[in-house]
Amino acid sequence: MNFAYYSFPPFAVRSSKVTVVDTAVQRIYQDLSLGFQDKLDTVKLSDDSFDSVTVKNGAQWYGDPMLTVDLNSLFQRKLQTQLIKLLADDQVVALSDGLRELLSKLLEDSYLMDVPLEMPEIPELAKLVKFSGIQVTTGPVDNAYAIIESLIKVLIELNDKRMLVLTNVSHYLQVSQLQSLVRFMANTDLPLLLIEFSSSQRKEYFTDCDYHYIDSDFVLW
Repeated sequence: MNFAYYSFPPFAVRSSKVTVVDTAVQRIYQDLSLGFQDKLDTVKLSDDSFDSVTVKNGAQWYGDPMLTVDLNSLFQRKLQTQLIKLLADDQVVALSDGLRELLSKLLEDSYLMDVPLEMPEIPELAKLVKFSGIQVTTGPVDNAYAIIESLIKVLIELNDKRMLVLTNVSHYLQVSQLQSLVRFMANTDLPLLLIEFSSSQRKEYFTDCDYHYIDSDFVLW
């Protein structure tokens, strides 16, 4: 995947790599952030053959991992649907039988109430899974690396291969954690783009990333 931002040459965002665009220019940071949210027409995407791709189809903005990435809000319903698809027929039958047994047990004790009760039809599996409240476990809420890793794992499970766009990652990850992210991405088929803001070049911090820095004079390094 590639993206273009006037007046710079196209940036390649390769699968299995961490690509970084770091800038000292507030306007560029804003244009890239809003462009990847599809709120401004400031970013143009293309595939590896340089055929045009819409932002919606080619990239997904998740923003600041500590402020805007709520995995359960974003993915709980989709993951529940995926779980149902993975269940074998005999597992579905076993779950239904288990619920029927539970309801029967409840009815056995209903004699304590002077009210006629009956067993309803067994709810659909999708309703049972939704009712269960199954959700993503991300670990400590202050662990940005765990949130990012969980996000990537969810996207892999859902087979979403669009460019993943995050920002402000350097605010949270230590050098060792960033290197862990680089190694983790190397075993995926996803392109990851980090949009960062800094008054100085940080090539050493972003070691082993495809790093691009645009300084305050709009010079690309």
